[in-house]
Amino acid sequence: MAYVESASLTLEAEQADAAREGEAFRLAMRELAAGVALVTTGRGEYRTGCTATSLCSLSLDPPSLIVCMALTSSTLPSIRANGTFGVNILAGTDAKLADRFAGRTGVKGAARFAGSDWTVLVTGAPLLRGALSCFDCELEEALDRHTHAVLIGQVKGVRRGGAAPALVHWRGQFARFE
Repeated sequence: MAYVESASLTLEAEQADAAREGEAFRLAMRELAAGVALVTTGRGEYRTGCTATSLCSLSLDPPSLIVCMALTSSTLPSIRANGTFGVNILAGTDAKLADRFAGRTGVKGAARFAGSDWTVLVTGAPLLRGALSCFDCELEEALDRHTHAVLIGQVKGVRRGGAAPALVHWRGQFARFE
């Protein structure tokens, strides 16, 4: 029995070490300034979306991109079901919209889209008219890894907006990039 108690204490210590390492990793990654996007999917009252800062281009031929999304995101099951999503790169004036889609205001689902002007291109995914750029994507593959899903989207349409400064996420806050 002493062995089990010792193993239990070792496991608890290992879990505490992992939690500290995870927190150190999270804090270190906050030093990387990133663009801010809304990832959207669905139609009408079934629209949903979230704020994302973990995305990048993957390929020019065919045009494709990667978005990383928490497995706990309420938007992820809808993207998987719809097979399409939009990526909307936000302007520096869109911090409140980013907060709303990040869930910081308590607004959920289709209500997050209220008060903003939306359009569609090829797939029907909601695209923000005032975004710096929009990518209309078909979900090519979703890979679950650890706490997140890596979504690979093949770009079916692109919409470019104005030349306003971008919204960035740095040290846990949204800021306007001049």
